[in-house]
Amino acid sequence: MNTDRTKKISRTGLLLAATLILQGLRLFLPMPPQISMFLIGALVNACLVIAVLHVGWRAGIVVACVTPVFAWLEGMLPFMPFIFPVAAGNTAFIMAIWILKKYGLPGVCGAAVIKAAAIYGAFYMLFGCVTFPDAVRHMILLVMSWPQIVTAIIGGLLGYVIIKRIQ
Repeated sequence: MNTDRTKKISRTGLLLAATLILQGLRLFLPMPPQISMFLIGALVNACLVIAVLHVGWRAGIVVACVTPVFAWLEGMLPFMPFIFPVAAGNTAFIMAIWILKKYGLPGVCGAAVIKAAAIYGAFYMLFGCVTFPDAVRHMILLVMSWPQIVTAIIGGLLGYVIIKRIQ
């Protein structure tokens, strides 16, 4: 078996495990939901950036698509259909980071806006197909708008700092 492939698979598994542990912190650390959203969101986004920059875009997509499944299992996503828009937003972030990586901070900011637009748009389309109470719809759309930009920028910067340390 190719040792480079084995390293990539192992690193992807380790990054996925680390991301799921960080994501699960909200189950053990009592924090107000607003603080949890920004802290955990930034940490998860940092792991996404580390995965894509340290291992590759395929690793990033694995982490991007598995984490919302566990968020749903942990009760952080209240409805199973919410997995798909979050995975779509995370995947858009991963691909944007991969494409814009040579631009550093401006690339992170661009990727953050792309993530927010993708996740907001995906939820907006979901709400067009599935009926949810107005209060739930408005609350989810708010959480999936500008806070996604903030957490993606913070996580992106943190991810770049960690990448520089491990290389």
